[in-house]
Amino acid sequence: MEAVFNTLANNKLSIEFFNAVGLPRLSAYWPYTIVAAAAFEAIFRLAGVITPLLFSSMWSRMKKVNRYKWCVRKVSTCHAAYMVTRSLVVIANTKLRNNPVHGSDAVAESAYAVTLGYFLWDIINTYQNIDVNGWQFMIHGIMSFGVYLLSFSPLLQYYGACFMMFEISTLFLNVHNSLEDLNLQDFILYFINGMALVSSFFFARIVYGTMISINVWRELANSTLPINPLASGFIKLANIVLLSLSYYWFGVIIMTVKRSALDVDLIRAINEMENHEDLKVE
Repeated sequence: MEAVFNTLANNKLSIEFFNAVGLPRLSAYWPYTIVAAAAFEAIFRLAGVITPLLFSSMWSRMKKVNRYKWCVRKVSTCHAAYMVTRSLVVIANTKLRNNPVHGSDAVAESAYAVTLGYFLWDIINTYQNIDVNGWQFMIHGIMSFGVYLLSFSPLLQYYGACFMMFEISTLFLNVHNSLEDLNLQDFILYFINGMALVSSFFFARIVYGTMISINVWRELANSTLPINPLASGFIKLANIVLLSLSYYWFGVIIMTVKRSALDVDLIRAINEMENHEDLKVE
């Protein structure tokens, strides 16, 4: 497999093409992006096959749209778990940290090739189900794909790992939704995970994300090497859009968690009232 990849990546046509479009570093990794996209599609379909075997009662009562969302979350969980662990390695890379704008590293590029595959899959899947996902998720996928594509210029490979730490909150969000699908809201894990979700989203996306965004804009403005104005403009636009979506989604999460907590309290109160009535009857 590695020999096939090397043949595809290192042929003259591939190298010339990616040099021509201003993404010279991608010529060595584009096969990984295609394979990653196919792998995420396989995970999506596999989730739809395995879940009914493991959770038959839950699956039977779920609507088609909820089944779809369940499978999508399994894909995003796999991507988030992979990218968070890989991004920690990239952030610790001294070479990239000392040259955060124009530096390049094989570990970062191999990770970004995978995340390109994920966002390619995400764009196609979201578009095919746009009535379920909405255009905000399509915009998120396109902007994210574009930013990580530009990292193969190379550009901002260090900060690419920093922004990928946003995915920490995705892990807790998917657990939160899965517990609701399984009707496990009464479990202490649901409450603990809810607190972790709100905390991780706030600190990773809102606080840390805002700080890193400021650093990116400063680095782009103070770069000693020329940067393609179209690339710089797209990155700034993507940053504004994606950070704005994070602020919006944080508000949605707060309301969702608050409503879920109230629902749990209401269910408990009703159960206590029923138990009290049963005791009175006895």
